[in-house]
Order: sequence, then C-alpha cells, then structure tokens
Amino acid sequence: MAKFRIGVVGLGHRGIAMFTLATTAFPELEGVAICDSNEKILDEAAPKFPNATPYTNFIEMLDKAALDVLLVETPATCHAEFCIEARKRGINVFSDIPSVASVKEGKELWEADKNAAKGIFMTGANPNMCGFIEALCDFNAKGYLGKPYYLESEYIHDCRYLWPSTPWRRTMMPIIYCTHSLDPLLRVIDEDLRTVSCMDTGAWTAGGEDEHDLMTAHFHTASNVILRFTASFINNAGCGHHSYRVFGTEGYFERLSSRGGQQPITTFNSKKLYGLGTSTILPIAEQRPEYSDSRFTSHGGADYVLWSKFVNALTKCEPSPVSLKDGLRMTLPGVFAAESARQNGRLVDIAYPWD
Repeated sequence: MAKFRIGVVGLGHRGIAMFTLATTAFPELEGVAICDSNEKILDEAAPKFPNATPYTNFIEMLDKAALDVLLVETPATCHAEFCIEARKRGINVFSDIPSVASVKEGKELWEADKNAAKGIFMTGANPNMCGFIEALCDFNAKGYLGKPYYLESEYIHDCRYLWPSTPWRRTMMPIIYCTHSLDPLLRVIDEDLRTVSCMDTGAWTAGGEDEHDLMTAHFHTASNVILRFTASFINNAGCGHHSYRVFGTEGYFERLSSRGGQQPITTFNSKKLYGLGTSTILPIAEQRPEYSDSRFTSHGGADYVLWSKFVNALTKCEPSPVSLKDGLRMTLPGVFAAESARQNGRLVDIAYPWD
C-alpha cells in the first residue's frame, strides 16, 4: 500500500488529537513530522509520535520532511500562511477552520490553491458531518423542507476556561468563528451569502475593553434567504454549544442544544410526509451510529468522517470533498460581519475570490 507522508504544524490539544486520529485510524497515512514554534510544547508532544521528526521551524519541516500532506492546527487566527506555503509546493493540505482571517488572506490562499501544480485542499470543519446535520441534508435533498428561506444558528460557549491555553480566544471577535455554524446551513441553500449587518455587545460579563461578549449577524442572499448567526464565547448561559433552525416552505427543522439537565433535542415536521405534519422529536443525535467505535467519537464521529473522505480522495485522486471554496464560503462571511460590527451594524457587501 502506497503511503502518504503527513506532518502537522500546531501541537495544541486539537493538533495532537487530529494527528493521532489520522495516523492511527488510517494506514494510508504515515506520520513523519511534527512542528511547533514553542519548544516546550514540542518536547511534550514528541514522545507521543516517536516516528515523527520534531521541528520548531515550519519552513525547515517543509524543506526536509518530504511531506505529501500537511495538517494545519495552529491558532484560529493564523491558518492561511501555513496553507499558502504548502500549496505553493504542491502539498495536500488538511486545514482546520476558519480557513483565513482576512479578505486578503482569502485571495492569496485561493490563488495559491488554484495555481498549485498538484494536490488538494481539505477544509476541516467538523459539525457539518454530525449525525443531525446529515439528517437535515437528507431531508432537504428529498424536498421535505421545500425551499429553505430563513435559517438560524447559535454558537454559545463560555470559553474563559480556555484562555490560558488558547489566549487568542479572549480578544477574537466571536462572529469571525462562524464556520461551525454557517457551513451546516450553507449545505441546504444553493447560493452564497451576499450582504451582512452585524451588531456587537462589547464587554459586559468579564469587563475587558478588548473583549466581545456576544455578536449577532443577519446575512442575506440574492434570492432573499436570510440567515441569522449569534456567537458568544463569554457568557453565563450554561447551555450546549450549537443550535440550528431551518424554516422551509414545506417543513421545519430544529436542533436545540442541551439546557441544564435537558439533553439536546432534534425536531422536524413536513407537509410532504404522512404523519409528520406536526413537530416530531427525532432520535438523531450528534453521534453518527456507524462510527460508534470509541476511537472515532470526537465531535460525534465527524472528525473521523472528514479524515475518511479526505483519505479516499487522496487514494483515488479525486477532488476535495470539502474544498477551499467550501471553506471560504463558511469563513469569509464572518470576516465581513466583523467589519459591519466595527461600523455599528452598517450593511456590508460580501465578496469572494471567485466573483
């Protein structure tokens, strides 16, 4: 079996977990290099991957490790620079999200990927492969929702306990971290988001001047579909992370995250299905039952599904299953939403490199 030599840059919790999953669950991937600019973090991670050469310099790793695949797990504010350098060299990239942190980075990464002599770019968004999202997509594909015309998503997660290990979370505008929330909904509408108005509460709970408790954005498509997204990473809500609602001309779908002792609930109705004309609770959770093995349960098995699809594309020389275009569709709206918030909610046009 031909093996793909894989290296990782960024050895935080997510980097170690994803590199471990890739190199233990998929014999096609051979872990040969690990990289982090923090020598202490690198020294702590090295024993976990005895067959991988450690590097503190990213370019040195690219020059010496002869990589076929690069996994990018650096902080959310700095993915693009690593992806761009790898794609310029024709290395396949699996990048966590958000894909970019600015419009400029979006254009540069798009050009680097388009001009790469070989290889593919894989966007590593995870909730878009969760069980209840797959069910939503199935319902939509079969016409049970009719035409989705209003969609909502929420990412409510008090992240203050993560500040010491991931300090970028404290000051990053939460609306920029929109990929988990937008992509599952973008899968059921067939057009890009085109305008946005976003408001920012500023700092109330923790009190830091450069903090943002909650931000909410209204996105709009050319055909008058509205998508509302609310993000809060400093709060006292105590609820689960992700909730979604889809209003369609023929049905309605809702995924409500946990609330105290109440477990997450998925409900659905459709005038197209006999017996489901009224709202019905469905036994569909985050976990994908086909990936119940304890090794593959991260994000409900979604991480394993992403790797499986990526490895399948590599071995069969097929296009990326979650392409850079997909990644930018779910990332750039948050960048433009942040600009709207800086202008007190002014309506801002959203542009993409392929326009």
